[in-house]
This record gives sequence, structure tokens and C-alpha cells, in this order.
Amino acid sequence: MTTRRHRRASGAVRKLPSGRWQARYTGPDGALRTLGTFPTKAEADQELAHEVSRMARGVWHDPRLGDQPLGEWFRAWIATRGDLAPSTRALYGQLLERWIDAEVPVAGETRPRSVRLGAQSLASVTPAVVREWDAAVLAEAGRRAGERWQRAASTPKRVNAAIRAWALVEGLPVASTGRIPTALRESWLEASGGVVVDPRGDRRNLGHTEAAQAYRLLHTGLTQAVSDGLIPSNPCAIKGASQRDSRHRTERRVLTPDELWALVDAMPERYRAAVVVSFLSGLRAGELFALQRRHVDQAAGTVRVDQSLARPGTGGGRFSSTKSRAGVRTVVLPAVAVEALVEHLDRFTPAGRDALVFGTSTGRPLTGGSRTTMFARARRAIGRDDLTWHDLRHSAMTLVALTGATLPELMQRAGHATPRAALHYQHAADDAQRRIADRLDAIVGTDGRT
Repeated sequence: MTTRRHRRASGAVRKLPSGRWQARYTGPDGALRTLGTFPTKAEADQELAHEVSRMARGVWHDPRLGDQPLGEWFRAWIATRGDLAPSTRALYGQLLERWIDAEVPVAGETRPRSVRLGAQSLASVTPAVVREWDAAVLAEAGRRAGERWQRAASTPKRVNAAIRAWALVEGLPVASTGRIPTALRESWLEASGGVVVDPRGDRRNLGHTEAAQAYRLLHTGLTQAVSDGLIPSNPCAIKGASQRDSRHRTERRVLTPDELWALVDAMPERYRAAVVVSFLSGLRAGELFALQRRHVDQAAGTVRVDQSLARPGTGGGRFSSTKSRAGVRTVVLPAVAVEALVEHLDRFTPAGRDALVFGTSTGRPLTGGSRTTMFARARRAIGRDDLTWHDLRHSAMTLVALTGATLPELMQRAGHATPRAALHYQHAADDAQRRIADRLDAIVGTDGRT
């Protein structure tokens, strides 16, 4: 069958035997390329005109540069990122394998369907493809998070806690520890049907953190692909997708000074000073429990942060670098925190400049599980089951803001690495840090109890 051609100096449109229209053009490199097939001649003409315009304006992009599968390219890109902390590299790898280069079910489909972004070529990923993938990730991440909460709610520990809470409401005697009497358990089963209600399972932001992390990784990687000339533009253009975890996050809790000292008293003696220092320094948990004697200057009342505890499974020993370069900093402590820290060093920290300040009795780093367990007991004892260890850091930075600290001073003390804070990082003076510490003393009380 004879096909009709409409020739141009830069390309041609022709009708195929199938009835569709094919647009082809000769690129600046002299190679003949096909733009694809279209249902109508007008659509083929339009796409060819766009390509001719891009060549005329000097913004033409060779589509063959983006032929590499997205997942394959991301693995190589992560492997060559020398600026990543081991924990960050491990997180990127998990997000890649779990969401970007994985089959993610598409919610709301009549027939089961999934999307695997990593199997597509870099050049074939469009904003529409990213939107479909993002919606699928958000729905699936929420579903998986809900299932995790449900499984956690059915553990013996959760069940016993639910029975004790129910008994208190009903005015029934029950011990705070030990075995649950059989009669009490049976009464609870009859009243509740054995269902443990965990309000966290109903939060609307379940899964949002992981979905936002996956989107941020995809956006960052594709920005690099644009810089490398592999794709003409970044298809990640969903407004607010990278910040949905902070936008919908449950509001952080803040401790009052009175609650702080009650919490300190409820902690094991060995780790009471860790709570005080955390509350008055704003150090991340990994930074706090990676402190060694060499990082403490008792005379100046400061701690130097230059490392963090390594996450299990990341390799490389006990310690890793801080979360970002801005995390390397010196924090001036208020007098009440210095007093608690000095007493702790005398009582619990072994000699030697490399000894862990808040290590275990054997000198090893405190595990996250052990910290969570002892903190859960302490918060329960003061009636603040809603608290997490990270709330100590949030409370600390809230107090710093109350002292009148400027944004650069706040960012420096917290070790945040945002573009706005980075511009002023070197300009936050030591005098400002001392002023913050003095004002914290005024708010909390220099004797630690006022």
C-alpha cells in the first residue's frame, strides 16, 4: 500500500497502513528519529512542530540519553553519592527497593494493577506517570502502616495495657505490673470482645512520612538527571508532595519544666542526666548517645557534636557522621544542664576521653529499643503516654525560640541544614549561644527545681 508523505526540511508526517499518523524528524546530529504515532494528522503535525521549535530555540534534547531504566540509574547514583551518611544511604536504598523500583498496587482499580516506576526509562517518566505512582505509594504506604498498628495492638503487652486501662475506668482493682488475674481478663474480654483500640491506627497521616520520603528521593534524583543532561526537565511537579509528612503530621508535644523534672525522677538514675541534657540542648537522640568525654568541655559548659550513633545494619562500626554537615556544631548548655552532666560524668561515665557519656554499664552504646522501653515506663509514670524521646528535642527548640533566639541562632543550635539557615550558619555568634543558655536557665531555674 502506498503511503502519503508531507515533507519538510526538518521532518515528515506520513500515514501508516494502520490508519495512524507517524511523525519523524532529522535531529541536529543528523540522525533520523521517530516521535511516535498519533490518531490524527493534526496531532502528528503539532508534535513535530514542537520538536522543530525546540531545535530552533536550542533546547532540543536527545531522547536516547534517557533510555536507561530509572531504577538502574538510581542505584548507580546512590552508590556514587560520597556525601551521604551511612544511615541516609541505607534509607535511600530501602525507599528505592520498596517504592521506586517495586510493584506498587494502584488503589481503586476494578482489575488489579500495579505501577513500577523503576522499570521505565528515565525519558519516559512524565508528570502524569509520577502522579499515578505518587497516589499509589500514598495509598499503599497508609495501608501498610495501618496493618502494622493493628499487629502491634494485638501483642500481649498492648493487650495487658488495655486491660489495665479498662479496669481503671471501671473502678476495678488492678496492679500496675505483674500478671493479669484470669477473672479480670475474662471480664474485659466479655466487655470489649477482645478488641484493642489503638487511636494511632486511625490517624489520617499514616504512611505520609514514608510516601513523602520516597517522593523527595525521586525528585532529588531526577533533578540530578536533568543536570546530567539525561532528561530535559524534572517530571516531579506535585505541589506539596514533598512536605505532606510535615503538613499532616500530628502536632508535636511539648513538656513543661515541671513535667521535665517529674520525667527525670521516673527515669533510671543512670539516664536521668540524658533527659536533662536532651531537653536543654536539643540534640538528636543519636547525637546525644554518641557523645564521648572528649566532646564535653566542663569549664566552658559546652558539648561538641561531630558524630551520631550508626543505625543497625548500616555497617561501619558504632558511629556515623551527623545527619548533615550543619549537624557538626558546638552547643552551649545552661548551668542546670552542666550541673547534671558533671554529676553524671563523675558517677557513671568511665575514665578515658573516648568513653561514652551516656553508655550502658558495660560502656556500650544504649540501643534504641532499650531507650524506648525505659522512656515508656517513665512517661507512663507521669501520665504522659503521648510523649516520645524526640519530643524532648522539640521541647528544647521551643524553649530556645521563647528566649528570643533569631532564626539563624535557632538553626545553628538545632543543627538544621536548610538553605536559609545555611546562609547564616557561620554568622551565628558564640555570644548569642551564651545568651540562649543564660535565658534557658532563667526559664527552667538554675537549681534544677525552681
